[in-house]
Amino acid sequence: MLTQFYLSLYIHQMKRILILIIVLFIAIVTMAYLYFSELKPGKKNNDNALYAVSADASVIFSFQNDKSILDILTSQTLLSELIGENKSLQLSSLYHYLLARPAVNHIADKQNVYISLLPGEENSIDFLYSTQLNAGVSLLQLLNTLKSAGIKTDTVEKLTRLTLPDSSTFFLSVKEHLILLSGSRGLLQTAISMPINRSNKFAEYISSSSKLAKNSMAEVYINFNKLPRLLQTAIPGNLNGNLSIFNHQNAFASLVYNYSADKILFNGTTTLNDLTSYYQLYTSIQAQKITINSILPQNTANYTIYTIADYSTWEKRLRAWFTAQNQLKKLESLLNSIKNKYHLDPEQIFPKYFKNQLITFQLNTGESIGAIALTNGEKLEQLLLDISSTGANEDIKSFKESDLLYCYFGEPFKRFRKPYYVIIDNYMIFANNSSSVQSFLNSYKNNRLLINNPDYINSINQIPNNSGITFFIDFKNSSDIFLRNVHVPYYRHITNEKGLKNYSSFICQLSGEGGEEGKFQTNVLLNRKTTALRIDSLISETDSLETRPLQ
Repeated sequence: MLTQFYLSLYIHQMKRILILIIVLFIAIVTMAYLYFSELKPGKKNNDNALYAVSADASVIFSFQNDKSILDILTSQTLLSELIGENKSLQLSSLYHYLLARPAVNHIADKQNVYISLLPGEENSIDFLYSTQLNAGVSLLQLLNTLKSAGIKTDTVEKLTRLTLPDSSTFFLSVKEHLILLSGSRGLLQTAISMPINRSNKFAEYISSSSKLAKNSMAEVYINFNKLPRLLQTAIPGNLNGNLSIFNHQNAFASLVYNYSADKILFNGTTTLNDLTSYYQLYTSIQAQKITINSILPQNTANYTIYTIADYSTWEKRLRAWFTAQNQLKKLESLLNSIKNKYHLDPEQIFPKYFKNQLITFQLNTGESIGAIALTNGEKLEQLLLDISSTGANEDIKSFKESDLLYCYFGEPFKRFRKPYYVIIDNYMIFANNSSSVQSFLNSYKNNRLLINNPDYINSINQIPNNSGITFFIDFKNSSDIFLRNVHVPYYRHITNEKGLKNYSSFICQLSGEGGEEGKFQTNVLLNRKTTALRIDSLISETDSLETRPLQ
């Protein structure tokens, strides 16, 4: 009997505990539902702002509508130099007459602000701004707040035109909680006519990559699929030569802005969405210390360096890439032909004596040159004698057969089909013209090298010296190339004191993460000239003014 009593008591207690657990579970679920249902409208609005602004954009700048962050960004003169005086004045007006006004700022406080760069009329670049109203704020309340801030509003073709106290004009569209704003009426009309595409991969990428709510002041997102169209506003014609890397690149980048008084620095991640991209060959290999830049002439305008830690492993990836390009059989046939014709095994040449780096670079004259680092240049030179011809200069030779370099290194050397070359100090240097190789030799032998330039040293010291792929542009040495290839307004911006004149270089580093395929750790640097060189420049300009005859 006693046993039955305790058993029934135990069962009774267990029922009470079970009922209590069920009640607590229902309470937790109810609270969670209520909490997240409150968040859902805001989340929906965030999504709408992002999807609306990213539909056709290649570059998006994003920050949180927070006064402390806005104060820092607007005080950053480097950003105004980067985007140009006119766009900087436009952003300044928005800040002073809209975002800095407490009453206006409050209605979108702490919301993410997205600014997309889009091609405008007559080769211009326009901005499209997107954010959202906080919950409970209506369009009528927004318009009344704008009027109370001294902003004139009127309706133009279903858009609201805003005239700020400094007479600058913007066009506004509000749908539910979504706010779209632009200085271009046509751009805004195009944006609001496009349906929100929930399958927008770029928007999904931004949403999953953003760190604005955590520790990031501002971020930049790049859609390389759309980038050629934006670049063509500044560069007439097709993107070719060294700019051809931007053609048909299915990739996204997410970069965090790092505040600095003397440079513009972003770091983050670049993701390749195209499994057949040549750059996939470098995503999972360890970045190497860069040394091949020590041979570059002082008049180098730009370069791209690739590092390969283990060629035999990397070559397997290269062969897979050739297979994807439907070129492997053709290239194997070419190498077999060379083997039979010259009784020379090509596999005992470049695979055996390549070290770990290759480079393509362009001089300020526009000449394109390539180079590879070698383990034993003298031995390689002997092996190449039978498949080479000697020109007017016995030091400079040329290949008798086409595409040999392309067979072993791929895309970077595609343009060097049957180049002239010289081997010196364990480097092979080659170009499509013997005069270009000779130009290199003249600079190299006389120590007229880029590595001796203090501004260049200052730039490369700002970022890690280990990289998988490095893109570099020297603004001064590229001046004539810019003049020939970009529209006049953009050339003026590059050479203007209020633009990029005081900047020495642009560098982008991609370093494979070694794990997940298709991802690079990325550093992007826009570096200012050293103080000493800027002073010398000012002195030189003053001297030229003093000696200039009166008109």
